[in-house]
Order: sequence, then C-alpha cells, then structure tokens
Amino acid sequence: MLEIKKVYHYYGKAKSLEEVNLSVEEEALDVVIGPNGAGKSTLLRVISGLEEPDRGKIIFKGVRIDEEKPHIIARMGIAHCPERRRLFYDMTVLENLELGAYSLKDKNFKELLEFVFEIFPRLKERRKQRAGTLSGGEQQMLAIARSLMSNPKLLLMDEPSLGLAPKIKTSIFEAIGKIKKEGTTALLVEQDAVLAMQVGEIIHVLEEGKIEMRGTKEQLEKEPRIKKVYLGI
Repeated sequence: MLEIKKVYHYYGKAKSLEEVNLSVEEEALDVVIGPNGAGKSTLLRVISGLEEPDRGKIIFKGVRIDEEKPHIIARMGIAHCPERRRLFYDMTVLENLELGAYSLKDKNFKELLEFVFEIFPRLKERRKQRAGTLSGGEQQMLAIARSLMSNPKLLLMDEPSLGLAPKIKTSIFEAIGKIKKEGTTALLVEQDAVLAMQVGEIIHVLEEGKIEMRGTKEQLEKEPRIKKVYLGI
C-alpha cells in the first residue's frame, strides 16, 4: 500500500531523514521505534505532506504523492493522527468526530460513529462533553477516533502513548489492536518499544534519521542491542 523510496529530509543543513526505505502492506500494522530526535515524527509528516522530502519518492496505492498538498493526500485516504492530539478543545467530542468525517463520501457517517464508539466506548459516554475537559487518555482516544472517522485506507499514528499513565497506555494499545483486526492499515510511530512491538507486525528501528534495523518482534527480540537499548533486558 505504501512505499517510501530513498527519502531524505533536511531542516536547514541538519539532516532529519537519510535514505529511508520503508513499505507497508495492505491491512498490516507496522511500527517505527526509536529515540527522541530520531526523525520518527518527521517521517509521518513527510508521508502526509506536512513536510516536503528533499529527495526520494513516496508512493501510495501505486500513485506518487510526495509532491501533493496535505489536503489532497488526506482525500486520497491517508489520515494523520498527530503527536499531542491537536483537538478542537472548545468543541464537543461529537463535533470533533464530525469534523473528522468532513471528506467522507463512501461510507455512512452513523456506521463509522458506531465503529469508533465500539472501539472507544468511553467516548460515547462523553460525546456531549467538551474535548478540553477530557482526561489525557480520553483525549488520545478522541484523536485516534477522529482520524478513523475519515474511513482511511492508511492511518498514521504519532506517539499515541505520549504522556499517559501505564494503565491508560495499555488501553490505548488494546484499542489499536482492535483497529488492526478490523482491517485498517496503519503505520505507528512510538517511543515505548515494549508496547509497540506487542502490536506491530514489522518493526522498523529509526535512529538518527536512518532505518538501522527491521524485522518481526521475534526477530528483533533476539538482537542484543534491541534487548538492551529498547527492551531493557
């Protein structure tokens, strides 16, 4: 579904991505792990058009998209759930979800609403509540649910566990597992490698802008450096 070919990105003279090659198969859930400053968020921003790559190609469902504007890429079926949620805090839960469905054409709004409420039942209870009054975990649920309301072909998730308590992190990742089971293709960026590797099919290790390693959970768990740096074993 998604192919990233030899992508480079710079902030001024600083190189943030260097010859990144990555592909995501349809209905897969791939994960990118790495330390702060590795280029994980930049990678998602480049895919969704919020940043332009300096070199390389990004191909989505056979169509090159790295020269397209963000709103065109979104209409093609890529939804970006950003770091730190970026909700409309003065609007209700339901209003945020309605905005997520603004470009919806091919599926009934009520069906999608039932779908996200099934995954995040707490949002149904709080659908008339203002987003700014929700807990951090509930806000993260809403951010993911809003992205799902566009019925995306590919869901990009940036650090969904950021700033959350361990118990809430676990519930968020359980919901991500349900999203995967429903057949939504996803690329997840996450610093919590332990949680990320529990849900990811293929894990890509991004360090200093480069993909240094990739493999399944079982393959990476055998790597001494992964065990020491990311899993604390």
